[in-house]
Amino acid sequence: MKRLVIGECSFGSVFKMEDPDNPVEAEFTCTVVRALTCLFPGYRCIEFTGIFNYDDRGYRPDLALVAKDFSHWFIIEVELLSHSFDLHVLPQVIGFNYGNPRRECAEILSRSLEIPPDQARTFIEFVPRSVVVVANKYNSDWKVKLNTHGIQFLSVSSFRAGTGIEAIELNGNLDVVKEHLGFGLYLSTDRSIRFPATVRLPEGAVQITDLNGTPGIWHVVKQGIFTWLRKEKGTPSIEDKRLLQLMRSFDGSLVLRMPSA
Repeated sequence: MKRLVIGECSFGSVFKMEDPDNPVEAEFTCTVVRALTCLFPGYRCIEFTGIFNYDDRGYRPDLALVAKDFSHWFIIEVELLSHSFDLHVLPQVIGFNYGNPRRECAEILSRSLEIPPDQARTFIEFVPRSVVVVANKYNSDWKVKLNTHGIQFLSVSSFRAGTGIEAIELNGNLDVVKEHLGFGLYLSTDRSIRFPATVRLPEGAVQITDLNGTPGIWHVVKQGIFTWLRKEKGTPSIEDKRLLQLMRSFDGSLVLRMPSA
């Protein structure tokens, strides 16, 4: 059994690991919410039970962890290791990873995040999501098998001191694979893309991969309520007044795409 000593050795500073098999899933989910809320302050952790359709079936997760800047989010499936991985866990998370969200998913996000329904629908459709399994114990086999689908794995353990104070251990980390930076409008007369000033880009030269998959140098200029991206050389092969989405990958590279693609 794991034990922790925090600070000076005393009755209240010794924490013993609680039996991970004791809590039912609902109790364990509450522990997971406390851990995620505390350790990832840049996110909002909400109950999220919207259904994803995949392979003629519907799958319902437990939680969502949404970046406060709405650039990305995680779908969280809370699981006990006593559940069958192949028959129960894997089919569900594959459904979240590759499936299509029903309309109710946006409705839940709209209510829980207190955002307009149109914004919630846009968020569901265009903002990158990753799937995470949070289990009551670490399991290397689960981690390896989930990783083949790009699904992340965390484990959460609870410790308690003789005084009743709880400590929570989270094993693992959340990896942001891709971020949505914003929507911009291409204006051919300026050979530039106009974004809101809030888009998270530094002023100066940046490399961006265009719609054809070709990298090029663009210059970022902030003016008032807008941020402008102007290509350094040549004329972009983009239709006038085309709405574009700017994405950032895990390695920091910037990519343009059409939202309807």
